[in-house]
This record gives sequence, C-alpha cells and structure tokens, in this order.
Amino acid sequence: MTELLEGAIEVRGEGREPGTPAALRTEAGWRRVERVVTRWVVETDWWRRPVRREYLRCLLAGGECCELYRDLDCQGWFWSRRYD
Repeated sequence: MTELLEGAIEVRGEGREPGTPAALRTEAGWRRVERVVTRWVVETDWWRRPVRREYLRCLLAGGECCELYRDLDCQGWFWSRRYD
C-alpha cells in the first residue's frame, strides 16, 4: 500500500551518488538515505506549463521506502509517496 504525500522536503548533503540526498527530514527527525532503489526523469506538458522532475525511490535507515522528486527548474525537493 502507498500513501501519497505532498509538500517540500528538507534534504541534507549529497549521498554516494551526485544529486542524491544523504538524509531527509521526516516527522520523526533526520533519516539517512541508505540507497536509491531507482531514479527517473519526467519531462512533460511542454506546450502548457512544463514539468521537469527527477524522481528517486529511496530506502531510508530503518527500512522505510519513500519516493521524492527534485524540481529541475527550481531545484527544490518534494515528497511524492511513502510505501508500506
């Protein structure tokens, strides 16, 4: 089951891969990013208001899996979803 999330997320440092956060601030505090399971880029709606995002599915310390994205235009990080 997944839980859709929204809103900006605070990230810290760079992980093992360039452009990958080392830690995320969650409701429970800072959580280390253990590894990125997958990443992909979405570029769409160029004829209206363009969307350019890089998505990351991450495993956090403690076993939680979440998905976040970086807006490639403003460079901000945002929540997408959390997996059970």
